[in-house]
Amino acid sequence: MDVELSTMQPQVQQAGRGDRVARTREAIVSSTLTLAMEGEVAPIVRDIAKLAGVSARTVFQHFADTAELYVAVLGRVLTGLRGGAETTPSSAQLDDRISAAIGQRAGRFEKLLPMWTFVETLQRRSSEAGEQVSQLYTVNREELAEVFGQELTGLSGEERERKLNALAMSLTPEGWIVMRERLGLTVDQAREEWSFIVKAIFNGK
Repeated sequence: MDVELSTMQPQVQQAGRGDRVARTREAIVSSTLTLAMEGEVAPIVRDIAKLAGVSARTVFQHFADTAELYVAVLGRVLTGLRGGAETTPSSAQLDDRISAAIGQRAGRFEKLLPMWTFVETLQRRSSEAGEQVSQLYTVNREELAEVFGQELTGLSGEERERKLNALAMSLTPEGWIVMRERLGLTVDQAREEWSFIVKAIFNGK
């Protein structure tokens, strides 16, 4: 029995240490995200550490530099945005599918509103961040192809691609940010504009 206990003790200690490391890392990422959501374009380590309840040195024990930390934060945000499958069946009426697709994306992209400058700045500075954002657009396009497959299937290859590209270019985070921030539209007004655009894409010749 003594042998078994002495063998297990280091494993328990290692597991406990791993939990602490994970909790500390989570606190740092969450604190950075909080600051980004408050509009900080490049949250500074001193503020991150203070909010996380750790030292600045501890931050750099978990991340090589702020760029690596920011990319981890962006990954957290974009993973959340990609969550949740379309709930309206592809056999539903077009208007219902348009409404559902717009509602889902409006909900996703509204979460980016407070930190969009952070996202834009980071993807210009980091190729890894740029790839993460590109993946969001790829997933969005694939989802739209599935949602509107009924309308797209009967089209010629070229026309199908043009309409799908038009959808993917319209229902983007940037499009939502422009309507909400630059044009000053309410959420409902922005959704109505998107609905108008999507219907025009399918009704246009």
